[in-house]
Amino acid sequence: MIRVLIAEDSPSIQRILAALLSDQEDIEVVGVAKDGLEAVEMCRELRPDLVTMDIFMPRLDGLEATQRIMREFPTRIVLVSSIVDSQNLKNSFEAIRSGAVELIKKPHGALSGNYSEVRDELIRVVRKIMQAQPIKQLRYSCPVPPRRPEKQRQEKKPLTSLLKKSHQRIFTAAPSVICIGGSTGAPAVLATILSSLSPSYPVPMVIAQHIASGFIRGMVEWLDSIGTIEVRIAREGDFLRPATALVAPDNSHLQIESMARVRLIAPSGNETYVPSIDQLFESAAASFGSNGLGVILSGMGSDGCSGLAKMRSRGAVTIAQSERSSVVYGMPMVAYKQGAAVAQMDPLEIIDYLEKLAR
Repeated sequence: MIRVLIAEDSPSIQRILAALLSDQEDIEVVGVAKDGLEAVEMCRELRPDLVTMDIFMPRLDGLEATQRIMREFPTRIVLVSSIVDSQNLKNSFEAIRSGAVELIKKPHGALSGNYSEVRDELIRVVRKIMQAQPIKQLRYSCPVPPRRPEKQRQEKKPLTSLLKKSHQRIFTAAPSVICIGGSTGAPAVLATILSSLSPSYPVPMVIAQHIASGFIRGMVEWLDSIGTIEVRIAREGDFLRPATALVAPDNSHLQIESMARVRLIAPSGNETYVPSIDQLFESAAASFGSNGLGVILSGMGSDGCSGLAKMRSRGAVTIAQSERSSVVYGMPMVAYKQGAAVAQMDPLEIIDYLEKLAR
């Protein structure tokens, strides 16, 4: 039985969430908190398996409530957010950086006859999140990664030894492109990475992130506001540029053409993952060969594995996020166990490796 606490100040949304969740035999709503402070207190008392967390609430908002819960008694938290308010979105992604696992839209559609679709999406997310281990994110990454002194970095064991053990070619110069794919648990890792790189980082980056429809623009604006390099949504025909991370837009696959230009592909309608990490990695393998670098981050499923394998077959360096740091050790596990990724690294190790490439 999945025990869920609802934290929401709107009585109508409370009723919708309770009705949607209580309709399932394997889900029990153990309480409803009308503000963030009550959510913290009820979480302490009831110890639910999962909390659905509103962002804007009286007394204590969802961001602060998430921070307190994750600090005192870490719990799986699903943020229930509006996509029309920029401050709401910013706070939602800050809550993800503080340990929340997933982000979904407020279920207003259930009031307009879209009940079954809203219910199915909510239940799918709740059941999926039960596989998540959010405490790993807090242990192996930093909300604001500290700048470590150069001397301390040099004294650490070279991370390239992780790759040498697998007989993988080591870059003697920076690669031509870094491709990153992620899903559940990855936005916080992206924040850790992008807020740690040099502002003049010489290698272009391209990112395919699984996230609920409507949230990608808010995520990109948030990453751009905290990152040291420019982060923006990719457009058709964009050229890859140093110190810039291009992110696949909503409802579109992203591929890289041979002239280092972006191509956006409309989904056919039956794909499981949009954007497809496999399509990004496969296009990088075809266009850049051994001059590409692929990184697969936390997430459920196997998207990215076959594409990463193609990158490796062309001589590219391929990395998976480590099991001990992945909120959901699904995509990285498949990629590593099937030999598509030749090394596993924690987020801060990935940062160190990327910095070494730039130097």
